[in-house]
Amino acid sequence: MTERLKQLLDGEAHDLAVPPPATHDVLRQGRGLRRRNRLVTGAAAVAAAVVVGSGVVALTGDGGKQAAPDPAGQPVGHNAVFSYGNEVFYDGPRHRAEIQDTAVKSLFYTSAGVLVRHGDNAWSDGGGPQRFSLVTTEGDVRPVSLVTEETVHASDPDQPYVAYGEAVGGELQVVVYDVAADAEKARVTVRPTADTWFPVSLDGDTVYVQDRAEDETYAVDWRAGTAEPSDVASPWEVAGGNAGTDTGDAATVVDVAEGDVLVTADGPGYFDLSPDGRYAQLVDEEGGGPTFEVYDVATGETVSLEGNPFEWGWTADGDMFKVDESTVTTCDTATGECTVESYSQPSIPEPPPITETVSEPVCPGGDSYSCYDDEVFLANCYDHPEECEWQESRSITPMTIEVKLAGRAYES
Repeated sequence: MTERLKQLLDGEAHDLAVPPPATHDVLRQGRGLRRRNRLVTGAAAVAAAVVVGSGVVALTGDGGKQAAPDPAGQPVGHNAVFSYGNEVFYDGPRHRAEIQDTAVKSLFYTSAGVLVRHGDNAWSDGGGPQRFSLVTTEGDVRPVSLVTEETVHASDPDQPYVAYGEAVGGELQVVVYDVAADAEKARVTVRPTADTWFPVSLDGDTVYVQDRAEDETYAVDWRAGTAEPSDVASPWEVAGGNAGTDTGDAATVVDVAEGDVLVTADGPGYFDLSPDGRYAQLVDEEGGGPTFEVYDVATGETVSLEGNPFEWGWTADGDMFKVDESTVTTCDTATGECTVESYSQPSIPEPPPITETVSEPVCPGGDSYSCYDDEVFLANCYDHPEECEWQESRSITPMTIEVKLAGRAYES
């Protein structure tokens, strides 16, 4: 788990000047390690409520009738989508939009445009409210009234929605939000839960959500309002009707509906699916070599790309791209052929440091901060604060300008 998260962070921080972490950052990472224990192994305008089995769904504006399938829209371009600071490049390096906030946290493909999650800092975990803006196909920036905190989100490139799970009154609820209409589309009650942080994916009419407290994944039909246990091992890797998983000793991609194995890895690691589910990047958890493989899920054919997989993002239609200070490289995942475009990194003032006063567990025996490597100790302290001794400290965290790549599950 620790090695997996380290690689995620290493890939995100590539080529950035990262200062030594302050104490509260170590604590935040510890909480993130506990929360992200996946990777290894309503609305005032509600028109009707439909109860189906144990699920409850609220659909807005349809008189209680099941809505017709949403027409597949066109995501913003088919080129690289990324951000630098609060500047979003939404269709390759020539198309740029400014987000009126301090920093971008992550980028999601939708049929209405690129949905930008932003806030007071670039942290994916923690760091206060998560605000949203939609960059349309015309390049307009439209604020979205949705605000969340400590929440994982997911989108489907063919739909104008973002989905997430939240705990309400001790129950896990899945929310589907229409970013084009700026309104909640559906809310489904899944089950009682003791957790507060839920990995999700959105694939057509289904939201896959994991209740980590019970180590169970559910398939939620958000239109019908049903929630059933799912064989999907992890919601992180579901797209286009396919899922990345493990069968035996090898990473595989399976057809979710039929359970058929479509692709089996030739080497160690796990599969990271493209947003449309047609391609799968093999990520070696142990570091891998100078290249990595991208599989065509339908044919099993592969192409090799250079570098660390975490340096690469996905386009909406399944190509891969990477960004450095002066170029954007986009590679066709069917042929392996790459194109390079020039890119002028924006001149953005360094963000001011963040000053925080935090409460920290005291290590047994006053042994400095050595216990912060102990995930069990930290988890117990945050779950049962009365069992630990606490101390307050003031910390100043320098902020850096970060690059965010669209199509990355770990930035959700």
